Amino acid sequence: EGAALLTMKHRGRVILMLRHPVDITEDMYYSRPGTTRGDIDGLVGYVNSTEYYDNWMTRMLANVPGHVPVTEDHYRTARQILENKFLIGMTSDIAETVQKRLKLYFGWKELPEERGCEIKYIKRAVMNLPSATLEWGSHWWRHVRAINHYDHKLFVRAQHTFGNQKMRVPIHSLVREEEKKVVNLAFAHLRDVKDERDSSDVPFFWHIPKASGTTVKEILSNCYGLIRTEMIQLPSSLKVFPNKRILNVDLSTPSAIAVAKNMRVADRGLADVFVSQLSLEGSNVFSTYHMGRAFTIMRHPVKLAASLFYYRRIATWEPTYRPDYKDITLKEYVEQESYYDNWMVRMLTNAKLGGLNENHLDLAKRILKDKFIVGISDHMDETFRQLELYYGWAEDKEGCTNFHLHSAPSNKNKYPVPERSGDAWNLIAEKNKYDMSLYYYALELFGDQSEKMFREEKTVEVQ
Repeated sequence: EGAALLTMKHRGRVILMLRHPVDITEDMYYSRPGTTRGDIDGLVGYVNSTEYYDNWMTRMLANVPGHVPVTEDHYRTARQILENKFLIGMTSDIAETVQKRLKLYFGWKELPEERGCEIKYIKRAVMNLPSATLEWGSHWWRHVRAINHYDHKLFVRAQHTFGNQKMRVPIHSLVREEEKKVVNLAFAHLRDVKDERDSSDVPFFWHIPKASGTTVKEILSNCYGLIRTEMIQLPSSLKVFPNKRILNVDLSTPSAIAVAKNMRVADRGLADVFVSQLSLEGSNVFSTYHMGRAFTIMRHPVKLAASLFYYRRIATWEPTYRPDYKDITLKEYVEQESYYDNWMVRMLTNAKLGGLNENHLDLAKRILKDKFIVGISDHMDETFRQLELYYGWAEDKEGCTNFHLHSAPSNKNKYPVPERSGDAWNLIAEKNKYDMSLYYYALELFGDQSEKMFREEKTVEVQ
């Protein structure tokens, strides 16, 4: 009925907030005059009476009258509408719903004079949410659930949709414009790759996880004698460990980078190379006096996803260690709602959540072309040849780079690579279709930069 108020000229975009049907039933009963919270017998009697309106959500969506039993066909109709027409919110996760769904989708933001209002109401909603009186999984809980069988199925499906929408909900144009402003301001701290050299420029390595990053860092320190950034001792500080050639500053999170920027770490001349997995936030650490010159190493997204999955299975020393991944396959990992797709495009375009489109890819390509010397993990010898020419680096000991690349590469975890064009390969490639496009573009850039920027002049001796 509400949808009927709209027109083809002015269509609606619909929000649906959901709770578990058993919880809804409890609150419906206890809100009635004369009831006492905790009266289980009264609650059960209400549910068993002809007065009770079962499967309310399914009935509303599929337009099923109260006197007609709900069927599987009604459920399928309701599910189709739910998955295609609604932005799903969860009462059990109101902060996620408001801050990472509604604001992105509708372009809403707090008025300047109402700062803190959003958090206040989120906290109030959490505090005022009544506790359940039926123990989850108990006999009467299951009884109420069975009477609302189709609503329960719909709720479970909605939870899945809620998870999927996190990475796929379209971002409102107003939000996207704000994000692009942040992107442009951040990468303005980096030189364009073709800009004239300035002695004050500082190299910046965007470390893409599982793309030869550890090997690169060891070569920077051990072979070129460069001091690089990495927090190896809590807390983050400006302490330099000369023997390790490391500046103990943390650039792993946006908040840590903000602290480093406030310390004006780029202007202090303590590090020769800055390293961060956060391309955008990491760029902000540089200043107008010491701008960054960026490079990165890219890897095929399918191989990257597989490497990360198997690494997190065994990496007990990492905060991202996931022993539960030993119980699932690579394909099941990628199918999870929590799977973070298109990491490289998201990092470059500040689209950490929500759906992506060709505009994001175009922006990522422009940034990569303008701001980064591109290396490829499958071509590390050529990559380091180009880095040496671009930054003027030279080995302290001849053969050191070759040793690290071929005799003692770091973080070498053996794992089964998905069969090319197999089910797992195709699934990962499809989930990461924008990263796939960016990677193939990076291959072109790699060849183009090699040809136009790093072609060594060869002298021919005349006889």
